[in-house]
Amino acid sequence: MDSVTGHISKGNVPDLQSLLDAVPAERTVACLPTRDYLILHDGEKELGRIPLERVVEVSLLDDSSVHKRYPIGRSLLLGPLVFLFPQRTLREAYRLCIQWKSDDDYQFTYIRIARKITAEQMLHSLKHALKPEVRSQPAQKAPKPREQNVVPDQEQPLRSANALFITCRYCTMEFRKTDLPPGGKCPVCGKALSGLGNDGR
Repeated sequence: MDSVTGHISKGNVPDLQSLLDAVPAERTVACLPTRDYLILHDGEKELGRIPLERVVEVSLLDDSSVHKRYPIGRSLLLGPLVFLFPQRTLREAYRLCIQWKSDDDYQFTYIRIARKITAEQMLHSLKHALKPEVRSQPAQKAPKPREQNVVPDQEQPLRSANALFITCRYCTMEFRKTDLPPGGKCPVCGKALSGLGNDGR
């Protein structure tokens, strides 16, 4: 498959949405921004990638619904009035909508998210990664070739800790430090990330 959905699955662009829809409801799909891609991962395997430069807009859709129930005990107590006082249950459901441009047309990719706090955190992370000033940081920080110097081995950990990106040594996924959730753990495999401070940054 082309770079739009990565080299993980084969087929055409709509296959990415099919893979996302097939993920069990109890499992949350992570959308992880890297230097060049939004990587979609279900916790066990990578489902696909969307080039960061092709993303047009990200938004959050609220699919939550209220379900009404009429318990038998309340029916016996209130009689016909029970229909005026149903027991309401809120079922949270959200979708992260990613609008991006493929080679042929604009595409919409939807990611199901069960909890509002998770959905809002993911939306904030993606919007932050799409900011022009954030995306241009690596280029501005990169030293010119003639200014590059050989760094002694004992200074390599310091250079790694100050980098904008960090790579998990267990699952080899790369993340922008500012987009990581608190705790200092990899969002994909859950292992501790080396090179972060005590506050997880």
